[in-house]
Amino acid sequence: MSKVALQALIGTALVDQEFCTDLLNGKRPLVLAEFDLTAAEREAALATEADSFKEFAVRLCDWLAA
Repeated sequence: MSKVALQALIGTALVDQEFCTDLLNGKRPLVLAEFDLTAAEREAALATEADSFKEFAVRLCDWLAA
């Protein structure tokens, strides 16, 4: 599993407020389509429940470390 696409996803959310908002407001499937995620990465990102970007990033990083 490559972490590059997930790192790009997190980086984009850090610098693009609209993207970050869309990541958390129900448009996640649409914004994830912009990245070359593996099926497992996509499933993890879609399944991650979070109320803030920080929470999303922490949970996704925890998933990567597991």
